[in-house]
Amino acid sequence: MNKCTKVILSLTSVIILIFAASCSKNQSARDDGKALHGNIEVVTDTEHGPQLKLAADRFNEIHKKSKVDVIVVKDTDNNVRSILDNYRYHSDILTVSDSCMKHVLSAYSDKILKMTNSVNSYKNNLLGDKVSNDTMKGSLYALPWDTYPKAIVYRKDIFYQEGVDVNNIKTWSDYIEVGRKIKKNTGGTFMGNVSDCNDNIFLLLANQLGTSYFNESGKLGFKSQKWARVMELAKIFYGEDLIKDFDSKSALIDGLNENKVLSFIADPTYIKLLMNTYPKDNYKWSIMKLPAFEPGGNRDASLGGTNLVINKNTKQANLAQAFINFALTDNKLQLDLLNQYGRFPVYTTAYNFVDFNKRISYFNDRVWDLFARVEEGSFGINYTKNFPQIRDKISKVLTGINIKNQNLKNIEENIEIHL
Repeated sequence: MNKCTKVILSLTSVIILIFAASCSKNQSARDDGKALHGNIEVVTDTEHGPQLKLAADRFNEIHKKSKVDVIVVKDTDNNVRSILDNYRYHSDILTVSDSCMKHVLSAYSDKILKMTNSVNSYKNNLLGDKVSNDTMKGSLYALPWDTYPKAIVYRKDIFYQEGVDVNNIKTWSDYIEVGRKIKKNTGGTFMGNVSDCNDNIFLLLANQLGTSYFNESGKLGFKSQKWARVMELAKIFYGEDLIKDFDSKSALIDGLNENKVLSFIADPTYIKLLMNTYPKDNYKWSIMKLPAFEPGGNRDASLGGTNLVINKNTKQANLAQAFINFALTDNKLQLDLLNQYGRFPVYTTAYNFVDFNKRISYFNDRVWDLFARVEEGSFGINYTKNFPQIRDKISKVLTGINIKNQNLKNIEENIEIHL
């Protein structure tokens, strides 16, 4: 074979490959266009509505022949059955909280579309504990949307004024000593906390010790040594008025005005709310990890999250799945959701983005990186199908007032009675 013939054959091969790739690409585009033709509706709660609306708008800009609408309702967890049955709202996708997910799967799995085979390309890049919570009998019924790693935001100006070096705060005992001093000298509330499902101080402390209402075997764990430590610590905080509970996130942020609250337990959503509410107070605030229970102990905890469920009644399953895939993995969207709403991604690839690890000027710290390290170091929570019911009963007993005014033995007995 002469040289000229070889050149011609080589060029022919290249042309064939380019043509084949072009056909494949065009065919893929046609298939995607066909699959992503239609309308779907996402039903979610008030906190997640703006986040999912941003994701929907971005998706709609890319896929002109499809449309994703977001319907915001007050509560989805307690209305899952009616939402899945399209009783009041048409829903192709709905959101369900972490704490209710196992209960929903045990009761309504026949009404939920499995997603086991449609997320293989990125499943391993999602937080493993979250994915496990969405799995039943080896099948994946939902995908996690967000997560809530915890840290402490504190008044660095007042800490400095009181001669406190936060680098010396290693344990909760250290933190309590600082609290006693600052409370005495300033008269302010040392630590604020929101008493809702995602900020339950008792469950948060239990998570830090690697447990929850249920142990790893799925049995109630209130008689364990870990829960005894949680209760003892809570007794000090509430008994000495070092902590104050607020009814809502916005109420706590409002309480930061006029030096009324000097530190608070926060997740990334608080960070954005703080910066938006007090944009000129950047000189006041800093952030650190939770103290440990003992020197060298765990300082990471994460509590709460929401999941995306596809209604089995949907007529647009491909479109619903495509939207979820986009919403969870689009790189720019992950950062925009974080920077606009404090929505922390479950797509761990985002934790390595350059912009993710930049310093936030308000704190002069790599805040998102800190939360990423907290999330990766935290224990998963063993939610069970009975978790919501048990939580509601326990919340009537485990209150700041009870902890302050009753002895721990009586509280433990009351928990047993309610359960």
